Amino acid sequence: MAIDRIKRINEMIRRGIASSLLHMGQGEGIDTTAIMIVDVSTSRDLRSATIYVSLKGTAEERDELIKWMRRRRIDFQTEIAQSLSLKYTPKLMFRSTTAIEKGDRVLDILAELDQDAGQDQDGASLPTED
Repeated sequence: MAIDRIKRINEMIRRGIASSLLHMGQGEGIDTTAIMIVDVSTSRDLRSATIYVSLKGTAEERDELIKWMRRRRIDFQTEIAQSLSLKYTPKLMFRSTTAIEKGDRVLDILAELDQDAGQDQDGASLPTED
């Protein structure tokens, strides 16, 4: 199976899950805005797919969100099966990732360094070029 096809399937699964989040969490009081689908990794035989999610909130809230997603795994798979025409519908596995938080931290550090570079030793601002 071509790598490009797997990439397309990963993207279609990511979009399908992201669009399903709002509908599934609506009646259950789940804050779906705290869930971000970061990446999808589908096996070459299309039997399984790992969904990497970034979750906002406290540790307890993140635990509840990932547990909710794992409980609704079959519903997500049903949505994927209806939107994709594949021989097999991949079994979905949800994994929490801190990639977004790490990226935010790097951006904060860069912003601090940039701010420090705009000041000289005495604390006076350096002129900037337009």
